[in-house]
Amino acid sequence: MDNNYDSQRPRRRVTKETLRKRQITALCIIALIVLLIVILIAKGCTKDTKKKSNTTPASTTTTTIVPTTDPALTTAPITTTETTTVNTSGFKLDKYSVYLEVGETDMPFVEEYPEGSTEADELWSSEDETIATVDAYGHITAIAPGETYIILKSAADQTKSVQVKVKVADDGSTSAEESITTINAEPQL
Repeated sequence: MDNNYDSQRPRRRVTKETLRKRQITALCIIALIVLLIVILIAKGCTKDTKKKSNTTPASTTTTTIVPTTDPALTTAPITTTETTTVNTSGFKLDKYSVYLEVGETDMPFVEEYPEGSTEADELWSSEDETIATVDAYGHITAIAPGETYIILKSAADQTKSVQVKVKVADDGSTSAEESITTINAEPQL
């Protein structure tokens, strides 16, 4: 029979000092890998606001329908103008309109702040507190039927503001279609 023990190369003994150096090196490599992972995750979670321009002008589209020359049809030219409002405030909200019934609450979430502004700089106010109130965190409470605007300003730059249209139901007389149109409306500046 073949004896494998004799054919193997003898193992070299490692001193305690060499073993400690290897352990420290391994720990440093692991720490470096963990640090790189944390940096990559942090970089992936941050938003790059410098790429976005907050000074985009509003665009206007004009459509003209020219009448036909058919004598059987008499039509007048129709001109429609569509204006698109662009948010130049730097704030980006998840909703710009809120439909509530008396006593209900809602809160638009701020998804993006103007450059140089943070959550601590939020200043919330109501145009008409008899219809809806708002607290310092943006919680809107419906008080009475009607329509008003909630305004969010930046304490760091008072010129940066955005409005949220609030419509409080008048005892259920508002139709569901009207409320959907209100919720999907664009912000007005």
